[in-house]
Amino acid sequence: MAQNNVLRWHDGRGWLILSDGGDSLSDVRALALGRAAADGGVAYITLGSESGFGEKALADMEDLGAPPGYLVDVLSEDDETITNKLSEAGIVVIEGDADIDDLRSSLIGAAIDGIQIAYQNGAVVLAEGNAAAIFGAWVLLESDELTSGFEWLENGLIMPGITSIADSAIAQDVLL
Repeated sequence: MAQNNVLRWHDGRGWLILSDGGDSLSDVRALALGRAAADGGVAYITLGSESGFGEKALADMEDLGAPPGYLVDVLSEDDETITNKLSEAGIVVIEGDADIDDLRSSLIGAAIDGIQIAYQNGAVVLAEGNAAAIFGAWVLLESDELTSGFEWLENGLIMPGITSIADSAIAQDVLL
């Protein structure tokens, strides 16, 4: 990647797609499917069986023509299983209905390692809603605290739901 680009991101053969998870979610998922070039199924990251994400997303993606998919429960499965399931995926979908801090802490370690391997192998990583925020260099938590993100988008602060920098004093400090 050229050094004079405004946006800099992790090297890899895949795509990183950050979506606000709003009304056009099915459209964004369809675009993500259109970019998928890697072999493998669709891995849906869940934060436990109570989230209800898996079945709804699986049905939506199937309607859009997605390859077979499977759930990856990052809270209950062992690290080796998480890494293997994610690294073999052609598309990784991370739903963002959970709290940003919960998402961030759940993905640290085996999950982000597996996502990175999949991305390097050409997978599409689709982070929806609050999950999009953790891929920046910084994460603005709901408590208006700033913490480090995964830095997939270098020097980036991603703020789902924030439409004006005036809505956050800490964001102003970072960006101005």
